[in-house]
Amino acid sequence: MDNKLEEDDDHEPGPVPPLRLDRFGFLKPEVSPQGLAKSRSAFEYEREERRVRKWRKMIGVGGSDWKHYFRRKPHVVKRRIRKGIPDCLRGLVWQLISGSRDLLLMNPGVYEQLVIYETSASELDIIRDISRTFPSHIFFQQRHGPGQRSLYNVLKAYSVFDREVGYVQNAGNGISGWSLTSLYERRGCILVISRITQRSSPCTNGRFISGLPLVQQYLFQLDQLVKEHLPKLGEHFSQEMINPSMYASQWFITVFSYSFPFHLALRIWDVFLYEGVRIVFKVGLALLKYCHDDLTKLPFEKLIHALRNFPDDAMNPDTLLPLAYSIKVSRGLEETKQEYEKKNGKEGKSQEIEKQLE
Repeated sequence: MDNKLEEDDDHEPGPVPPLRLDRFGFLKPEVSPQGLAKSRSAFEYEREERRVRKWRKMIGVGGSDWKHYFRRKPHVVKRRIRKGIPDCLRGLVWQLISGSRDLLLMNPGVYEQLVIYETSASELDIIRDISRTFPSHIFFQQRHGPGQRSLYNVLKAYSVFDREVGYVQNAGNGISGWSLTSLYERRGCILVISRITQRSSPCTNGRFISGLPLVQQYLFQLDQLVKEHLPKLGEHFSQEMINPSMYASQWFITVFSYSFPFHLALRIWDVFLYEGVRIVFKVGLALLKYCHDDLTKLPFEKLIHALRNFPDDAMNPDTLLPLAYSIKVSRGLEETKQEYEKKNGKEGKSQEIEKQLE
């Protein structure tokens, strides 16, 4: 057997076919399924270059002009973020819009301290889970390679950085993996994650601590918003005994990290880091509105399947996101939040925590 292994080792390996990757670093399937982003045309490349030039002028070198431009033209910033941040600038812009850039500058060496000198009770759980994170992405494919090592370090560092949240399976590695694929910068990654979990809205880390209290609030709010914006569908859900926890929990826990194609979810994350959790409600309602007529005809089993497997045409960001932006939820969210807090006796506690986070 040993001789056989030696003989095999002597053979020259055949040519290795080049990996077929999309622009985000994911392995392309042999035949692209209908609905995935197609190769961009020359016109689209030119349009992207124009957008990159506008963004570079807006943020300045290394983000030096960002604050000045934002103070002068916040409406332009919002509009451009909603159109999508250019891929080549996304890592920097995420740090700028989340505020983590300033945190990074104010806390030099924090990441290294957390990784090298601190210990986490979740280290074994993290090691077990990292191989499941984006296995088709080139950055994470190699076992114990640089991508998996970076992911481990970020997850471990964050579990120490915020011990109340610690490490949350699926949510933690999903969010960290997403941040790493866009940032390629570990110190910036952990601080973006801290903004995601704590500052995108008051008490946002309640999406991750034991019992997921904020997720429970969001699901209650979504249920009420469906009844308000889509009364026929809301009535059908009631008749079929469908509640949002059956299909929407992961929307809020991972901000569509595992629910949507990467190219669409990135666009949502661009807006999420700037506008907060409202975009999750808007996109969720837009999905239900887009598929409204079909959903109202389905019985329980087929309805559950449809709510977890939306059609490809609903995943087109140029169709779904404008629809989402057109849906007004601010007043409804405030009213349903007050209703939920009154119902659960949490108003005083919530206000106290919000003051601590200010």
